[in-house]
Amino acid sequence: MTGTDESDHPGDRFDSARRTVLRHLAGTCFECRDGGCAQHRWAVAELRQHPAGRDLLRSHGLRTPSDDSTQEGQQR
Repeated sequence: MTGTDESDHPGDRFDSARRTVLRHLAGTCFECRDGGCAQHRWAVAELRQHPAGRDLLRSHGLRTPSDDSTQEGQQR
């Protein structure tokens, strides 16, 4: 989203982040560069703020901070 198109409505931000992650996973992200993808980083950070977003990330094999803390607390 550009600065002029960006919405502060949480539902719009969530939907944009969801579509960005799915586009990135499908290999159709037009924002990717050699140094990575800033749009994808934003989208993952945005989805981490929502329970449904964390579910989406986990379902596609993308780790969330809560996954990391759970694993660190497990006994061996």
